[in-house]
Amino acid sequence: MRSAINLASAPFVPYRRFLLTVGLLAVVTLGATVWVGVNAGSLWQERRTAQSRMRELKAEQARLIKEQERLESELQHPALQALLERVRFMNGLIRQKNLSWAQLFSDLEERLPPRVRILTLSPSLREDGPLQVELQVGGESPQAVIRFLRALEEGQKFREIELHSQTRAENPESDPVVARVSAVYMQGPGQ
Repeated sequence: MRSAINLASAPFVPYRRFLLTVGLLAVVTLGATVWVGVNAGSLWQERRTAQSRMRELKAEQARLIKEQERLESELQHPALQALLERVRFMNGLIRQKNLSWAQLFSDLEERLPPRVRILTLSPSLREDGPLQVELQVGGESPQAVIRFLRALEEGQKFREIELHSQTRAENPESDPVVARVSAVYMQGPGQ
C-alpha cells in the first residue's frame, strides 16, 4: 500500500484560473489599445487631409481676393466708368420703353373705386428696376381714398403703397379730399 506524503512547505494554490483571467484581460486590453491606436491614426490622417485642404482653400481664397481687387481696380478706370454709365443710361431707356402706359392706366382703373379719381400721375424708374408711381388722388371723402389704397394693396400689381399726405380742399369746385400716394408698379403678369 502506498501512502501520499506531501513534502511541500506550503499548501497548493491553484493559480491557473487567475492566470487565465489575467491573460484574457491582457488580450482584451491589447485589442482595445490596438483599436484605439488605429482610430487615432485614422483621425490623425483625416486631420492632416483636412488641414491640407484648408491650406489649399485659403490659398484659393487669397488668389480670388487678389483677382477681385484687380478687376475692381480695372472697373475704376475712367473710360470704363463712362461706358458703365452709358450702359446704365441705355438700360434705363429700355426699361422706360418697356413701360406700357395703357396697361398702367388699365391696372389703376381696375382698382379705382367710385367717387375717386386720379388727378396727377408721375412715374419714375427706381435704381433696383421697378417703376415708382407718384399719384395725386381726389375723392369725396377720406373713406373713399382709403378704399382706393386698400384696393391697390389687394391687387398684385402695386407694392409698397404709402399715403404721404391728405388734405381737405378749400375750393368747393374741386374734390373735397386730395391725397398724395406713392406705390411701386410691378409691370407684367404676376411680378
